[in-house]
This record gives sequence, C-alpha cells and structure tokens, in this order.
Amino acid sequence: MNVQIFSATEDHADDWTEIFLKGMKSCRWMKKYLNRLNITEYDVKMSFLEDLKTKTLDEQLLIAYVDGFPAGIIRFDSYFISGANKIISHFPLLHPRYQRKGIGKELVKKGIIIAYENGIKEIWAESWALNKKEINSYRSFFEKIGFESKSYRLEMNCSTSLFSAEKNEVRNDIEIFSSNEISTEMINIISQAYSNSKDLLHEIENLGDPAVTESFLNRTKEIFESLGFEVNCLIAKYKDNLCAGLLTATTKNKGMILEIGVLPEYRGKRIAWHMINQYISKMKKQRISEVVLGVDENNAPAIKLYEKLGFQRTWFGHLMLLVDKTKLGLNNDYEKSSV
Repeated sequence: MNVQIFSATEDHADDWTEIFLKGMKSCRWMKKYLNRLNITEYDVKMSFLEDLKTKTLDEQLLIAYVDGFPAGIIRFDSYFISGANKIISHFPLLHPRYQRKGIGKELVKKGIIIAYENGIKEIWAESWALNKKEINSYRSFFEKIGFESKSYRLEMNCSTSLFSAEKNEVRNDIEIFSSNEISTEMINIISQAYSNSKDLLHEIENLGDPAVTESFLNRTKEIFESLGFEVNCLIAKYKDNLCAGLLTATTKNKGMILEIGVLPEYRGKRIAWHMINQYISKMKKQRISEVVLGVDENNAPAIKLYEKLGFQRTWFGHLMLLVDKTKLGLNNDYEKSSV
C-alpha cells in the first residue's frame, strides 16, 4: 500500500469534497445531520476553496492518497493558545474504503512534523459529536497515538422562542456598559475571574495571566469578526464597582456567549444570570432564533445556571493534548529533526 500525503491545493478540491462527504456520511448520526442541513458537494467544495484562500501560515490542509486513490484528509488550525495547533473536530476524515488501515495516524503524524518545522510547540485535538459514544471513538483513536484527555466540553443551546420575558428582573444595583473594543477593564476582569474558575480550559489556556488573556480575547474577537459576527464586550458594575465581563458574538440568526467571568467576591449575586438574561432578551427582540455557549462538563455550578436560563445540552466535546510522540514513531524531544 503506497501512501502519499500532500498539502492540499485547488487541484485537490474534488477529491477533498469526495472524502469529506463520504467520510462524514459513513457515520449514521453525521449523515442525518448533513442531510438536515442540506449540505451539498458544491457547499463543501466552495468552503474548501475559501479555506485555502484564508488559511494562515501555521494552518494546514493535508490530503492522503493510497495507490493514487483519494483516501483521507486532515485539517490543522491555529489555536488560541500561543504556539499551538489544533486538529479540528471530525478530522482526520477517511474514505470508507480506507478506514482502519492506519491512514488517519499517518495524516496526523505528517501534520505534526510540518507543524514542528513551522515552530509550533503544542498539538491539540478537538472533537465534537451529538452523542458520547461518538466522542469516545474519537478519544480512543487519539489516545492510541499519544494524546491525553484534558477537558470534556458541552455546547449548550437556548431557543429564544422558548425564552420567557418573565424571567427578566429589574436590577438597579447593576449597570452594564457595552463596547466593540476589548478594554483593559475587560481583560483584567476575565483574567481575575478565570484564575479562580472551575472550567479546566481556563487553566489549560493560562488565562489567569492578564497578558495571555489580552492576546486570547483579541484573537477571539478577530476570528469571529472574520466569520461575519459582530463582537461586543459588556462590563458590569455592581454598586459602582467593576464586577463582571461578558463577550458575545452575534449574526442575523445566532447569538454566542464566548466568555463570561464574575470576580470571586461578587459571585452569588445573580450577576451572570442578569447579564445573560439581558443578552437573550435582546436576541429575542431582534428575532435571532438561538443563543449558544460552551462550558466544561465538570463545571456544575455554571451548567446549573445555564439550564435554569433555558439552555439545553446539544453537543458533547473533547479536548486532548499530544503528550507521547513515540506512539507516532517520533522522539518525545522531536521538534525540527527529520524522521
């Protein structure tokens, strides 16, 4: 079996599209999901070509051929953590004919070698699925090639059509200020709040460091604005004292809560409840159908709050870090040496 892996170009668009659709549809729930969204070959091809145009120097789209036939694809994106790459959800994707033949491992290995040659220091893998069984299959694959679980995630969704205005409450002790810019106050609030957080991702990303938080928030804003979202920074004062920050992203059909943090001394005063309530109410008035957010599966207090506000669990996520390169045939101190 002769395996060749290339950096994908426009010439690979048709093969990329074929692998993507056949690989996705080999999973029953994903086939239903794609059919429900009515995603066509044209949609996938145009998305791939657009990704080629916009990808940064440290992002990769790789395609594998076996004896000349298109077999698999993988995508490495830049990550919010400085010096890190992330294998995005559902990748590597394999044509059903070439599943369980080691092609996925070879795609991961090739991408990691290129990433290290480009100065990347950490490789993460993120997976999302509508059920835990599918997430466990991703976890099993990545564990076998040297990745270690770091955080289990949830995506939660609130349908604004089911949101009741009766949940709103008047709070004369809280003032909320909105801006399109990431302010110093926002950076400090989020950094302090996340330094004492039950969400493992905040620790992983070292968001207790204000300098890291500043880079993280600005990078988040840049990414979502490039996707067509309007990003807003909201800061709350409780009895004239800065107490909380909320970062949102909004399009014509979706609202997203990207980050929310309440300073430790102001927790338990329903400040996060009030801020999220106000945002959902605004989305409903604008006839935006849903608001989504992400949270660590083990962050029980936050999940309890979100569920009381009307959020439901919709997607299960899993974040893993490469810790043992030897399972890929690389030395653990491998960076730029050839293999």
